[in-house]
Amino acid sequence: MKLLKMKLENFQGIKSLELDMQGKDCSVYGDNGTGKSTIYNAFTWLMYGKPSTQEKNYTPKTIGSHKLNHIVELTLQLDTGAEMVLKKDLHEIYKTVKGGANPILSGHSTDYEIDGVPVNETGFKKTLLELYKSEELAKMLTSYDYFLDNMKTADRRRILLEICGDVDFEDVISQNSDLSELRKILIKKGNTTELYTVDEYRQIADKERLLTDKELKDIPGRIDEAQKAKPDINELIPSVIDERIQCIKDEQRKLELELSDKENTALLSILNQISEVERKISLGETEHIRLENDKNKLVFTRINDLQKQLSDIDKEILHASASYNELEYNLNMIISKRESLLKEYTEENNKEWGGVTVCPTCRRELPEEQIDESKKIFNIAKAKRLADINEKGKVECNKALIESKKEEIKAYELKLEELKGKKEQISKLIAETENSLEGMIPYKSTQNYIELNKELERLKSMQNDIKAASDVTENAIKERISKLNEELENEQGKKAQIEMVKRQDLRIKELEEKENELAGKYEELSKALYLCEQFIKAKTRMLDEKINNRFKTLKFRLFIEQQNGGIADDCEALVPCQTGLIPFKSANNAARINAGLELIDTLSEYYGVQLPLFLDNAESVTKFNKTKTQLIKLIVSKKDKVVNFERED
Repeated sequence: MKLLKMKLENFQGIKSLELDMQGKDCSVYGDNGTGKSTIYNAFTWLMYGKPSTQEKNYTPKTIGSHKLNHIVELTLQLDTGAEMVLKKDLHEIYKTVKGGANPILSGHSTDYEIDGVPVNETGFKKTLLELYKSEELAKMLTSYDYFLDNMKTADRRRILLEICGDVDFEDVISQNSDLSELRKILIKKGNTTELYTVDEYRQIADKERLLTDKELKDIPGRIDEAQKAKPDINELIPSVIDERIQCIKDEQRKLELELSDKENTALLSILNQISEVERKISLGETEHIRLENDKNKLVFTRINDLQKQLSDIDKEILHASASYNELEYNLNMIISKRESLLKEYTEENNKEWGGVTVCPTCRRELPEEQIDESKKIFNIAKAKRLADINEKGKVECNKALIESKKEEIKAYELKLEELKGKKEQISKLIAETENSLEGMIPYKSTQNYIELNKELERLKSMQNDIKAASDVTENAIKERISKLNEELENEQGKKAQIEMVKRQDLRIKELEEKENELAGKYEELSKALYLCEQFIKAKTRMLDEKINNRFKTLKFRLFIEQQNGGIADDCEALVPCQTGLIPFKSANNAARINAGLELIDTLSEYYGVQLPLFLDNAESVTKFNKTKTQLIKLIVSKKDKVVNFERED
């Protein structure tokens, strides 16, 4: 696509301008502030609704102008050879308010035309997209540095790989036979055909190796702990200990049989009677409590309901308090931010121009227009900073927002007061209800308990008399049994020590086997990760070569080698200079422009789209790279106080 003609009317200070390009390269001359960049902005405003600078809230209106039509008209020659005229017209809308004498400004409207035929915005944009496929592509083809400087690294990589093609796994393996083992390593567990990507496997293996290394480092300490846990059993003989334990147990059984024979039949009868009376007392108490509780059943139900209500209100108070605290915190943050912005605004507003008025070299007074220009630049920048601060305040901490937060806080305060009042009322009701409970008669005051307890005391007295007579003999037997228990515990302790040593030896063996297993696993993972790194480096070399072969002088650094030896994705544009290649951002303006021309030619060829290219500050370039793209050079010329146009026929 070529630009044949361009017409501007009332556009950003340009009252009327017509440029007859005829699809040729051309140069636009003018001093600073004469409107060269405005021509560029007019083109991008019509094409995709934004200025070349990507400035937000951009308007083609001239400051202070009203009731004018702000028009851009482009005559294009399409790739088919046909011509197309695109026109975009922004104008004000005035309405008369009821009861008012004069119409007032109510908004703006934009009209669109294609070849003189009015169309709606949707139809206009659809036609444009047919010309350049997407707004993003249009920006790449109409701005020499948009792709190389303004796009995100990931987006640049994506587009380059789309144009030049990626390097797949098999490509790398086929050219690096020492990496053939990697195919087997990447097979997913439980699958015979599906492979992990190298990046997927690295993430898995890195994590697994880290865990393996941690386990390996822990094992020596665990072995040492197991060794230290082993008691000294050098003087212990297991067979002697087992024989002694058996002898002790045999003697214990004989004494227990002797003791059981001493149990008096009368005593056993008394014990059975005591157990039966105690059972009757327990049952009587249970029945007494049940009957007493039945009297107050309705009261207990009421108390339970009130306690549930009280619990629900406590939860509401908790949630409301949390919301109140959060709102109060947010309000304080907004007020603090507003105060900070007001302070910043005052400080910025108090700043005065402090530029130089005398040439530092010759000590002569600078020309008045130069001083005025410096003041103008300072004042514009100051106004911009003040407007930014003011806009930030309007959006983030305006008075309406603060008042809204205060109202919300007040609402929660009222809610909390209401809830606390309800809580107090329910608490009083619970106390009143509890006071209405009928007093319970203690079970021990009943006739049933008194009679059963008398019988229990009689039986226990008989038990004591019988037991006293047999205690002398029983005590002697029990004392001997107690000493045998001590001896048994001592021998069993020795046996436990022997078993402890066996368990710790087994544990140490298991840990040593685990250590060997982990060491082998760590070695395998390290080897696999090394192969992955070699694969990535090989792929990096191949991909660098494939993409950079697509360009003559412009190159791209697609990867960065990190300190740990790994490779990180990158997409740094490099341009040639006398000493070699330097980053695009560090190059002079001429080198940057020529790099941009080379890139745009490649993009245009791949996407099959060609758009006119505006080059601002083109005066810095003495020789332009040969390109198929139509160039409109915007050149600073102090002698040209108005825009001057030259076509390169």
